[in-house]
Amino acid sequence: MRSLMLLPSMAVEKETMHSKKLQAVLRGFVASTLLVASLANAAFPDRPIVAISPYAAAGANDFLTRLMAQQMSEVLKTSIVVENRAGANGIVGAASVAKSAPDGYTMLMGNSATHGTNPTLYKSLPYDPEKDFAPVGMVGSVPIVLAVDASLGVNNLAELIAYGKEHPGKLSFGSSGLGGTGHLCGEMFKTATRLDMVHVPYKGDAPAVVAAMGGQVSMAFVGVASATPQVASGKIKILAVASATRSGSLPDVPTMTEAGFKDIQCAQWYALFTRAGTPKTIIDTLNHAIKIALTRDDVRKSMATQGADPIYMTTDELDRFYKSEIKRFAAIIQSLDIKAE
Repeated sequence: MRSLMLLPSMAVEKETMHSKKLQAVLRGFVASTLLVASLANAAFPDRPIVAISPYAAAGANDFLTRLMAQQMSEVLKTSIVVENRAGANGIVGAASVAKSAPDGYTMLMGNSATHGTNPTLYKSLPYDPEKDFAPVGMVGSVPIVLAVDASLGVNNLAELIAYGKEHPGKLSFGSSGLGGTGHLCGEMFKTATRLDMVHVPYKGDAPAVVAAMGGQVSMAFVGVASATPQVASGKIKILAVASATRSGSLPDVPTMTEAGFKDIQCAQWYALFTRAGTPKTIIDTLNHAIKIALTRDDVRKSMATQGADPIYMTTDELDRFYKSEIKRFAAIIQSLDIKAE
């Protein structure tokens, strides 16, 4: 009887212990849920943001990264620190952002190389442009122009094509390097016109322009900002802009489309990306800051000094755009059998 009388009390005690454990688990669950909720609802940003330019200082990528960092920091009410992580045609900097935390505190100023040509040019990349990144927003583009040696005596594309037909094997074109946007644009022009031209790669747009001015090459396909300042020397002429619409920097220069080559549209575009998996609310906040920055007159004027046309895109628009660019460039690179060294 004694042992039987103890059974109910033991059952109550066990039930009480179970209840306490259950309550403890529930308290822990509630606490963790509240923590996650508070983190999710925390104001962004609440600390400095890092913007990576995957190229050396002084170039267009660096310039636009610093310009947007300054403007966006005013909108977001936090500092944005710019870091240059140059190397391997933007690969080093892009790879570092691909490994960052998905919290929006690290951004990359990607471009037509990191998220356009590189995926096809290189056999393997330490990052996947489609899986490792989330598009934040387009910033702008620098159209490619066709600048010719003034001594050729041609004043428009029709005259250049006629010259090439009359002097087979005499034409050559320079660009910023193998597989660059300028190189691909030159190859597209060569195919469309069926001109016999030889490509000469240089280490950047500037030396390619100098080569055209000196007659080492017949022409150069380079970013508009690299060629425009040299027109005053009288040693080069800009015959066309490889874009659908005329450039704000060269409103009097016709486009390739106007000359009958609507498929030749080449630009060095620039856009901000962050790590894939970053919450949409954070990405939308960053995109909104870009949108505001691009509406400012002083920003547009600053971009014009680099020959850049401001372009705003939503995250979805940028997502579709850069993925289509990868496919477009892939077709061109593969047809020409171009491989990066």
